[in-house]
Amino acid sequence: MNDTKKDNGYEEERKKLQEKRPKCSVDLQPMEQWVKEGSDFCRPCILPVTIDWYRQELTERGHLELVEEIDKARMSEDPDATCRAMDAIKDRVPIDLKYRLLEFDCSTQEHAAELEGEIIPPAEASQESSPSELHTEGSESETPQEPLPPEPPGTGQ
Repeated sequence: MNDTKKDNGYEEERKKLQEKRPKCSVDLQPMEQWVKEGSDFCRPCILPVTIDWYRQELTERGHLELVEEIDKARMSEDPDATCRAMDAIKDRVPIDLKYRLLEFDCSTQEHAAELEGEIIPPAEASQESSPSELHTEGSESETPQEPLPPEPPGTGQ
């Protein structure tokens, strides 16, 4: 008997996604595992954006029953349950849709890593900026504004 924990092919799919989309700069994890990890940043706080991406993609492809599953899990207001549903859905859709949903996971985890300070976005990595350089003339406030959520991957950023 194999002593390793069954991962439902997630590791293999993660590697394929990394090969297909090498821009994923974080170690992509199942959403339930990722949301449970300790962080100073509120990871569940950015889930609504990802959930909306999932809902839109699943709706466009006619998987309304899966949208209902996400909605039901979301109504529980338990981020673990919502992420568990999101992870389970990826095992029940065609591979091209699974890759698309994994891209959403990757974008979410990258964005959170940026907010957590774990990675430096490419634009910032190319040059060091002081806080005064980041302030643009004519802005009404010296206070930094909260970053906007990322655009869904593949929408022509």
